[in-house]
Amino acid sequence: MAHLALYKLELLDEFESRTDAWTFADFERRLSQLRPTTNYHDAKGIINAAHKEGGWPKAVKQYLLTNYKVHGNVSSEFTDTFADVVAAMTDAEKQAWGVA
Repeated sequence: MAHLALYKLELLDEFESRTDAWTFADFERRLSQLRPTTNYHDAKGIINAAHKEGGWPKAVKQYLLTNYKVHGNVSSEFTDTFADVVAAMTDAEKQAWGVA
């Protein structure tokens, strides 16, 4: 099990508990507020690490699906994580997000 820095845990916990329609850009912006030297590449690593740890499923799913919705795909760093998330979705969810 990987060990995530405290600011990463706080970020993931914050977004896991949110009930609004936040996007990957909100996550990346908040990360930059917590750690000004970070960027979207760091956010990608945090999302993949969260998935590998098996925690924060809502945050991982929301980040990836909103990213997919904007770009029409996900970057290669997310191939396995995205495949796992999509595999766990219902057919109705897949259709709603355009990943069916």
